[in-house]
Amino acid sequence: MGRRVRVIMLSLLACVSMPAFACAQGMGNMQMPQMGPVMGATSPNAAASADPPLAVNESYVSFLDSAVPRNIFMLRFDGAYNNRQPARAGYLFPNGGMPGTPGFQSPETRVDTLQLTSVAEYSLLPYFSVFMEAPYRWINPEVNPNQNGAGDISYGFKLCTWSSDGLIATILFRVYQPTAVHEALGTGHWRLEPGLLVDYQISPSFRLEGEFRYWTQLGSSDFGGDFLRYGLGLSYGARKAGFWFVPVAEAVGYSILSGKTMQAFSPEAYIIQDARGECIVNTYLGLHLGYGPNIDLYMGYGRSLTGDFWNRDTYRVELRLLY
Repeated sequence: MGRRVRVIMLSLLACVSMPAFACAQGMGNMQMPQMGPVMGATSPNAAASADPPLAVNESYVSFLDSAVPRNIFMLRFDGAYNNRQPARAGYLFPNGGMPGTPGFQSPETRVDTLQLTSVAEYSLLPYFSVFMEAPYRWINPEVNPNQNGAGDISYGFKLCTWSSDGLIATILFRVYQPTAVHEALGTGHWRLEPGLLVDYQISPSFRLEGEFRYWTQLGSSDFGGDFLRYGLGLSYGARKAGFWFVPVAEAVGYSILSGKTMQAFSPEAYIIQDARGECIVNTYLGLHLGYGPNIDLYMGYGRSLTGDFWNRDTYRVELRLLY
């Protein structure tokens, strides 16, 4: 627990100190004015101290987190199928059906999930935004009863700490709160996720985006653990006044650092294993379609490439409104 708190505190310290240092450097170069300002005129120093625009202000990834702080509202619909070990590291479900623990009543052999998520992000400053995500889930287990209802909400902030030469780097901090209306619709514990996001404009048409995130839970559970998440996304194209489309390819990997998993063959036959050291790699292909600068529709499909996986197949439709 102490190690996790140290990681979180260091992340927050970096979030606060890096922008403050940059501001201090800029203030050190300012000159005192020689005379008072003329009525109606704009001071050159005041103009220079205004927040400059970010070097990158567009993003087309969907399964990765965007590094761009922005004003956006999204409705996201996911279909995730063939989850054979739903309890893995306590990431999607709290456990596989152990007696006396929250979650499934019996050991679960497979789960299919549908989820509708509302996502709202608001940029308070050009380099800082806050966000919230609220999911509604439908789960179709093979052994346990079907359930539907509100899942765990998450919220946090993004702080861009580097903007230069077509490249931005942003600190992400997200909190997951166990608000699910039913034990099987959430994880049952608080989770924290600090991370680093990047967006690089390779050329007017090509854009490379990436992420590196650390996922940890607070408290203890039978299966819950920590893992690293990392990924890259490449897109081609850009928004324009009329109709436009942008294809995007993404790859996301997970390295599990601790936790357990259950492999169930039936409600009576199952084994519990250490999930530490497992690696999961997913790839996603999608297409953004839009008309004008403010509204677009994303459609994508994902497939796991490794023997270990959260869900073997994933489908996504996402409507985005920029304002």
